[in-house]
Amino acid sequence: MLDKSIPYKNIIMRMPHDKVSAQPAPVLPDGFCFRSFQAGDESNWARIETSVLEFDDEAGAVRYFTRDYLPFLDDLKRRCVFILNGDEIPIATATAWYAKSSLGYQASLHWVSVMPQYQGLGLGKAVVQEALAIFAMTDPGEAVWLHTQTWSHVAVRLYHKLGFVLLKTEQTAVATDNGEKIQISANDYTEAIEILRPVLEPALLAELIRTAQ
Repeated sequence: MLDKSIPYKNIIMRMPHDKVSAQPAPVLPDGFCFRSFQAGDESNWARIETSVLEFDDEAGAVRYFTRDYLPFLDDLKRRCVFILNGDEIPIATATAWYAKSSLGYQASLHWVSVMPQYQGLGLGKAVVQEALAIFAMTDPGEAVWLHTQTWSHVAVRLYHKLGFVLLKTEQTAVATDNGEKIQISANDYTEAIEILRPVLEPALLAELIRTAQ
């Protein structure tokens, strides 16, 4: 769930390629399983992302997904993953995506979300590791980029624990817009650190700063 009680600032993180390939296999609790994207899953994606406040409503989420991702259906089937509950309903997702822009080719982790009622079960870690396993196959030898934000400070803890580090100045392309327009993120490292200071444990914040590149 996004924490919108604090100011929004962009955070850019990256995992080196050797840590991508060295990730352990994800472990799911009993009753859960992975499934790749299938035709029609845009509604499931929209439901999940809206539940964590990424969108105001599911209709807006579907419009976004239809514009930016659905034209690349073959890629979605390889790169977008869901976790299903015991009733085979998608309740978490992540996408091992990519962008080609003025910044060059970037393998980029997109839209990691777990529905609120399923958080705290280790599903966020599992779905990220599953996406990283996809990257190891689709983008071997590539570092993995990540655009996140101060509102996702809980997820920042997870990303850092898995091997992502903060970037001080570098940017990433965060949207494909059907190949017609590429959105380049801002990097608000300095401002983000100050916003994170009251909400992260001092030792964790110090480690994020120490390892920042």
